[in-house]
Amino acid sequence: MQKTNLLQRMKERVEHSIHRLMIQVIILLRKSKKLILSSLRFIRKHPIKFTLYLFTSCLGAVFSFFLLTYFGAFGHIPTKQELKALQNPVTSTIYGKDEQPIGIFFFQNRSNIERAELTNEIINALVATEDVRFFSHGGIDYKSYARVLIKSVLLGQDAGGGSTITQQIAKNLFGRKKQRFLTTPINKMREIIIAKRLESIYTKDELVLLYFNTVSFGENLYGLEKAAHRFFNKSTTDLDLSESATLVGLLKAPTFYNPRNHPKRAEKRRNIVLEQMIKYGYIDDSLTNLAKKPLALNYQPPVKQSSFASYYKEFIRREFNKWALENPKGNGGQYDVELDGLKIYTTLNPNIQRYLENAMTRQMKRLQADMDRAWTSATVEGGKEGLVKRLLADHPQVKKLRQQGKTEAELDEFVNSIQNRKYWELGLGWVDVDQSLKDSIIKAVTRLHTGILALNSGSGEIMGYLGGIDYGFSQKDHIQEPKQVGSVFKPITYLAALNSHENACTFYDNILRKYSKFEDWTPRNADHRYGGSYSMHGALANSINTVSVELQLKTGNQNVIALAKKMGIDTEIPDVPSIVLGTAEISLFEMVKAYASISNGGRSVTPYIIERIEQEDGTVLFTADKKNIGNRVSAMENVKTLQKMMLEVTQEGTGKGFQAYGVPFNIIGKTGTTQNNSDGWFIGCSPELVIGSWVGTLDKRVQMGYGSGARTAMPMVASAFRSLSSWKRPILTNFEFDQEHFGCPSYSELDAASAMAHYSTDSVYLKELFIKDSIIQDSINRKVFFDSIGGPIIQPDSLKLVTIGSEQL
Repeated sequence: MQKTNLLQRMKERVEHSIHRLMIQVIILLRKSKKLILSSLRFIRKHPIKFTLYLFTSCLGAVFSFFLLTYFGAFGHIPTKQELKALQNPVTSTIYGKDEQPIGIFFFQNRSNIERAELTNEIINALVATEDVRFFSHGGIDYKSYARVLIKSVLLGQDAGGGSTITQQIAKNLFGRKKQRFLTTPINKMREIIIAKRLESIYTKDELVLLYFNTVSFGENLYGLEKAAHRFFNKSTTDLDLSESATLVGLLKAPTFYNPRNHPKRAEKRRNIVLEQMIKYGYIDDSLTNLAKKPLALNYQPPVKQSSFASYYKEFIRREFNKWALENPKGNGGQYDVELDGLKIYTTLNPNIQRYLENAMTRQMKRLQADMDRAWTSATVEGGKEGLVKRLLADHPQVKKLRQQGKTEAELDEFVNSIQNRKYWELGLGWVDVDQSLKDSIIKAVTRLHTGILALNSGSGEIMGYLGGIDYGFSQKDHIQEPKQVGSVFKPITYLAALNSHENACTFYDNILRKYSKFEDWTPRNADHRYGGSYSMHGALANSINTVSVELQLKTGNQNVIALAKKMGIDTEIPDVPSIVLGTAEISLFEMVKAYASISNGGRSVTPYIIERIEQEDGTVLFTADKKNIGNRVSAMENVKTLQKMMLEVTQEGTGKGFQAYGVPFNIIGKTGTTQNNSDGWFIGCSPELVIGSWVGTLDKRVQMGYGSGARTAMPMVASAFRSLSSWKRPILTNFEFDQEHFGCPSYSELDAASAMAHYSTDSVYLKELFIKDSIIQDSINRKVFFDSIGGPIIQPDSLKLVTIGSEQL
């Protein structure tokens, strides 16, 4: 009964609220009606006055809009001084640590031509097609705007655009910026203002020249000279009428009218240009008939040039732009790395950069050959064959043929037919290869990529930066892009455990555990071996997952995440125990930064690459703050213990292959391999330097058959350290330890409790290590080494090193 009354009261309240709302709506409509009727009466009674009010209001709004744009409310408008630099922009130069030039910032990919290199035919073709009143207006063609307003806006007809050549220069050079609202009107207004300024600085001939030197012809081509060479293999002065009209026609839509990819479209567009030239009296019909011949190209494919430097150039550009936003010019404008002719002094060491590039080229050639032979697809149903089948089914040409009713046999013939195709080869660029569509797709998805970074752990200076295999092939920067990190994350967990008073000689059982709290998660070791127990230092050296997870749970996720942030990892790390196995996605940049605090003894580091910025006259605009060493992330004692653990990685653990490179310094490090060998990592450290590398594919459905971090990433890092160790004045030194060995072994066949009890009182183990060290040292003094089965190898008194380039083998 009470429930019924309650429902009844709620119903009455709702009905009452709706009733009140309807009354308010009716009152509002009546008021609106009165206002509308009143306005209509005013318009009928005072039509001229109303029109005047309306016109004045619109004019005021447009004028206010103009002033806001003019004074930079919607983005910086280039000053006359900045616009004067456009015709002959001064390039900014990048200098390495030795203050020698290592790169320059071009203002677009173009080369400049002089006015004498422009034929009258191509100028006339441009003016007739793009801006017939170019030589008579002052940057804005009001007649064209009137045509657009009447035909396009009022009548709904396509009357073309109203932008002049000068406005197009403004758009080509400064682009169109996305605004929160009114994007098109704001950009049009900006272009009008810039066009008026350009007209006040340059003559008409200079503007035409500036246009042809900066306009885009597609295919990353800027400027007529480059386009003439690419499509016709001619200089600009040798272009005939048909070729000139083709290039001018291309400007309307460079991709759509590309004469190589769409010859019929290009021919049709060329003929429209010729018709425009006839219409405005630049040529007569006889010349047109000669020009309307089939399009004949002499296409010159772009010459491949090594572009390793482009990775660090783009990183420098991003860092420069951050600085420029925070440090405007005196006039309020923004410094432009492409126009201001600046000197940018960087921390890059040219020798280290060369070591990274050489090591990458050698290693990636070997790895790619291995990948081509033994790639897998363990995560896809049907394995390799299943993945290839999916990739072919999703290919646009195959889809189109299937829609046309082609049989499976016909489709199979199509994907397996051999044709001449473009293939990118490391060190060579794009080469012609005879292969099938199927093979070309497999080659694309099995392509290996890499990133390598060298950082001074004492100062934060970035000394080497290689973001990929070649910027001309792939612009992805694999130093900055997050990846699953695998076991390179483990040292962070182990340091957090040491900070929580864990002991390096604490033993843990090496057994499979099912964690019901985490949906029956069962972490497994990479070698699938279980039994016995590992000491904490042995578990890190051998990258034992079962022990690492136990250590993670004992230490606590929040403690590990907090330490990672202190060490410089800003990426959000999930609050799950699997982070110790490297399930988080973190960039190589952040991981190397974190390892720097291990390398330098426990202080955070702020990496930087720009050391100083100067104007052309030597005026210093910026000097880097050299105080890049931050707060302590851990006690020195704990970091020293971790360093010793990580030394075991490279001497007897997962990274012991490092010893084969003959680096005469005790480099510490950690390998990392993600599930199914999708990603390979290695980060190595001396007390002064951290070098990290990642190797993997872009499509994670594709994996390396045996691509552990020790096999893929470590050789590049080891090779770089080997090159550094050959310097007459070595940059490298050794880590110093109070004790050479831990007081317990890495592994025991005993269970953890028994091993702990045994080695806490055992003295035999350390005595055996002492005897072993004495024998090894004596052998080194007598130049006696041992082969793989323990037999002595007598070396000559003078050990000669074979030198290859800057490296010793």
